Amino acid sequence: MRKSDDDKNRRVSRVEQEIQKTVAQFLIAGFSSRLPGLVTVSRVLMPADLRSAKVYVSVLGSEEQREIALETLQDRAFEIQDFIGKQLKMRYCPKLTFFHDDTTEHVLKIDRILHELEEKRQAEQKKSRSNDEE
Repeated sequence: MRKSDDDKNRRVSRVEQEIQKTVAQFLIAGFSSRLPGLVTVSRVLMPADLRSAKVYVSVLGSEEQREIALETLQDRAFEIQDFIGKQLKMRYCPKLTFFHDDTTEHVLKIDRILHELEEKRQAEQKKSRSNDEE
């Protein structure tokens, strides 16, 4: 990889982070309506030309709340893009597309499974100890 490619990747990464922070700021302070569930901007992915952005959001809540939140965000993307344009001095304001990020749900599911396995292991140990004492 050449140095210029490395510089481009670093620039894209910095812009992704700034877009993520700016979208999160907008959701906290500038969004006129309340989104259902707990909405978190988990990551942003952009191509090298920085003209579009895939914004991944995590929504803790029901499936219906998740769908409503994503639909609302996509419907109001122009407002968020306008906010980004005012906050960040970029040649082009990226076109935002919102996607559901289910990473948090997977982590919670794995954590629950590990907890259940640990409880079973402890129960089996307790049972084997009581059998050994007899």
